[in-house]
Amino acid sequence: MQSPSAGGELDPRLRTGWRRLDSRMLLIDPVQSLVGALPSFLPVVIVGTAATDAKFWWFALPLIGLALVVGVLTWWKTEYRITSSQLQLRRGLLQRNTLTAPLDRIRTVDVTASPLHRLLGVATVKIGTGSDEPFKLDGLSASESQALRSALLHVSRAAAPSQGTTAATGDALPPGAEFSDVELSRLSPAWLRYAPFTLSGAVAVLAAMGFLGQYIDEIGEKALESALGASVVDYVQHTPWWLSLIEGVAAALVVLLTASMTTYVLMYWNYSLTRHPGGTLGVRRGLLTTRHTTVEETRLRGVTLVRPLLLRWVGAAKADVMVTGLSGGAEATSSSSDLLVPPAPLAEAVRVAGAVLGDPEPITCALQQHGTAAARRRYTRAFTAAALVVIPSWVALWIAEMPWWSAVLAATPLLLAAPIAKGRYAMLGHALTSGHLVAASGLFPHERSVLRRSAIIGWTMQSSFFQRRRGLVTLKATVAASAAEIVILDVPQARAVQIMQAATPGLVEPYLDRLRSRTGTRS
Repeated sequence: MQSPSAGGELDPRLRTGWRRLDSRMLLIDPVQSLVGALPSFLPVVIVGTAATDAKFWWFALPLIGLALVVGVLTWWKTEYRITSSQLQLRRGLLQRNTLTAPLDRIRTVDVTASPLHRLLGVATVKIGTGSDEPFKLDGLSASESQALRSALLHVSRAAAPSQGTTAATGDALPPGAEFSDVELSRLSPAWLRYAPFTLSGAVAVLAAMGFLGQYIDEIGEKALESALGASVVDYVQHTPWWLSLIEGVAAALVVLLTASMTTYVLMYWNYSLTRHPGGTLGVRRGLLTTRHTTVEETRLRGVTLVRPLLLRWVGAAKADVMVTGLSGGAEATSSSSDLLVPPAPLAEAVRVAGAVLGDPEPITCALQQHGTAAARRRYTRAFTAAALVVIPSWVALWIAEMPWWSAVLAATPLLLAAPIAKGRYAMLGHALTSGHLVAASGLFPHERSVLRRSAIIGWTMQSSFFQRRRGLVTLKATVAASAAEIVILDVPQARAVQIMQAATPGLVEPYLDRLRSRTGTRS
């Protein structure tokens, strides 16, 4: 792997004229185009073959040929080059587009490799610049992609006036220091025990059912006609219903457990978090599709500790980073992932989050709660939601003349309302440390967000009709060039003003009179 030069210049070997992606993409692009075109002609073939005796596969051949030609032309018309100050990409068959990214605007670099890419020794490089459209080079050799990942971020760091400083500590790197990574965390096989509590297995099963549902008639008919299907039907028909129910639940749990473990391994296997002395964090993970995300620490604005209900029951948590310049959207389509720690023991997630922030206090400090008005609001909302479910259920049961015990079962939401409201209020709070703003809320899941106070560029104070009646507001701290924000729910109005003044001195003073007149507070 090539290292960034000490002088902050991009390695001359990476500065080239216009060049195409690796020629091995000629084997991948046609396959990807063919897979992308499957939804267009597969239904025609299936429906046509089922409706007539004609061999509709012949009708698909021109479409397959067209997909292959498009794949080859896509590779031929995609070019990129790296200059001393910019990264440029030209692409498009009918409409040519040229994307330009200044090197000093690069904030994240994501290197991914699907099984097909890994088989052929190539990778995809996604570069985050803050733009909604990610800068994507799909098809560099594995060695070139790693060299580019290392060079792009570290060269921009080294080009800063204070050459050779780390983002986390601010300590100058000694001359000739080695650019070796420091490992902050690594996946332990024991973490697999948390996989069944992530619900990722349920999501995977539902996605598979949604895909197979398109062909349920054909698949179901074939399955019932098979010997195995007939045996299953015969067994169910001659088995007591309660035994069939138990066996069905057990089979569903086995499927969910298997899907959860498989999904966890596919997503997080070989996970490691490292810190480079040049001022970047690197997250590597993935079994079949590998992913190596590099984030510049000067762009890191905070950390979010996420504890879904099931993970909280088993003492686990996950953590994400807040970074400026990440493109929005789902992980699959965004330019970079915000994952910091996968589902892991709570102590490990807290330790890593504190190490990344350079200060563990925001992760572990006690929170200031929001008072009786916020508590009453949680009880009101919980009982109102329960009543909206229970009352119509009681009416329906009375009309249907159902037995009395069914009405007791229907009242379960009312019985759960008080514990849920109590739990939600216990999870609500905020804190201010010397360098960070902390906000926590939620029960399903519970999130504790930490934002650097220096990253706050503005505030939004909102209040609904019901919040105004209780003297509460929702306070949001906004961050530049990022969709990330800290939301403090149902905080008393006077306290919201105090938070803004303490977290960002001088920012809200010109508006204090207006704020105090709105909130009815005194100086």
